[in-house]
Amino acid sequence: MDANDGDRSRLPAFFALAFAWSWTCWLLAPAIKARSALAAGVLSGLGGFGPGVAAVAMVGYGGGRAALRAWLGRCLQWRIGWQWFALAFFLPLALMASAALMHTALGGALGASPVAGHLPLAAANLVLILLLGGPLGEEFGWRGYALPTLQTRHGWRVASLILGAVWGLWHLPLFFTADTLQGRIPLLPFLLSTVALSVVFAWLYNRSRGSVLPALVLHTAVNWWAWVVPGLLAAGGSRQFALVLGLLVLLAIGLLAWPNRRAWAARPSDSKD
Repeated sequence: MDANDGDRSRLPAFFALAFAWSWTCWLLAPAIKARSALAAGVLSGLGGFGPGVAAVAMVGYGGGRAALRAWLGRCLQWRIGWQWFALAFFLPLALMASAALMHTALGGALGASPVAGHLPLAAANLVLILLLGGPLGEEFGWRGYALPTLQTRHGWRVASLILGAVWGLWHLPLFFTADTLQGRIPLLPFLLSTVALSVVFAWLYNRSRGSVLPALVLHTAVNWWAWVVPGLLAAGGSRQFALVLGLLVLLAIGLLAWPNRRAWAARPSDSKD
């Protein structure tokens, strides 16, 4: 069974399982950290796989192994055009670099990038972010299962906004956990960022014929470039973050408002508005 043709009644169960898995891991991790920092770290990392685990469970429950093979086949399509992978990787850099230039034009200063002189570390961190920093555990769930299912009822625009809000709220326990990115960002701006990003993810998903691979690249690139670009996530980097968020929101509004529907959605059956 393809996720697009699945029973929409299973979508609430998907969200419930994704939240239950992740929140259980994230809430337990701090409680056991004093006894075993390693176990707490493993549990925290496993929490990021809630959406992916939930997607596999829902697809498998609905159609068994055959459905899982078909679903993974769609998610892992790679012959979709190199341009979508390049766009997914460099678009976050374009937004963050533009914000950095605006920041300096307004009199701000930029420090050194953490990757300066440490290119092997940067490459290793890129792989680490892909595997354990969210993309691998999340995207098969959010974009591989939830988005196409929501699109069949609401169209891609509304579906992307709904999913962006859910995606942001899914991170809620991390706002109360030490040493997390969410602990350094106020909740409302973070939610605005996930909603705006969700629009970009939905557009990219539809342009790449339902492949999840560009979404994996985009999610990895967002997290990695945010670490690479100097000052963005450092203390006192709130203006840079606000500038990036503003540019991202403008991009999302542009994608939502674009009048030629067919030019922005490669799967009309999934993108009916």
